Amino acid sequence: MVEERAVSKRQLEIQLGKLRTLQTPVLRLEQYPVSAKVAAELLHIAGFEHHDLAGEIIDLGTGTGRLAIGAAMMGSKRVFGVDIDERSIALARENAMAAGVQVEWLVSDIKNVAGRYDTVIMNPPYGTRSPHLDVLFLERAFELAPVSYSVHKSSTREFLRRFVERKDRKVDAVRSMSLDIPNLFPFHNKKWENVDVDLYRIIS
Repeated sequence: MVEERAVSKRQLEIQLGKLRTLQTPVLRLEQYPVSAKVAAELLHIAGFEHHDLAGEIIDLGTGTGRLAIGAAMMGSKRVFGVDIDERSIALARENAMAAGVQVEWLVSDIKNVAGRYDTVIMNPPYGTRSPHLDVLFLERAFELAPVSYSVHKSSTREFLRRFVERKDRKVDAVRSMSLDIPNLFPFHNKKWENVDVDLYRIIS
């Protein structure tokens, strides 16, 4: 069994903060980057509190790879990053090279992903532009692994809890944080937008 590396949460946040993100994201894909702080918190929960990052990990909707690369930094045996957007994966490859870690990247719709994994990690679309896209990501995560870590808007908390129960899964842990989103789209009128989010650990 591969053991997670001793990387502190602060060290992880600093390293993830150096990774590049898309400068011209696509709104319909809800390409909001997960902040280095939130990514480090989710990975710390998964790796140090629950030891769920030692095996084969898949990051659904990886974007430019922040979560996948963080898992590789923490010593996961094998990490996969999947995104439908070729530009994102191209930048994720560059980020992984700069970070000195190995991640297997795949340009694909998540519905076409095959196999079984130990853990899913993801910052899925929040479903604000494409309703229930967040639910589609959760459903796919449940099919691919027994444990999922996922970031969602806090305003959807009760809906998500009911959805998870209907799927015979259990919300094992929730941590609330503020996610800082940079000014990326014309309707953003501040340098940073702050969104309240919940970090979930969901188990079978």
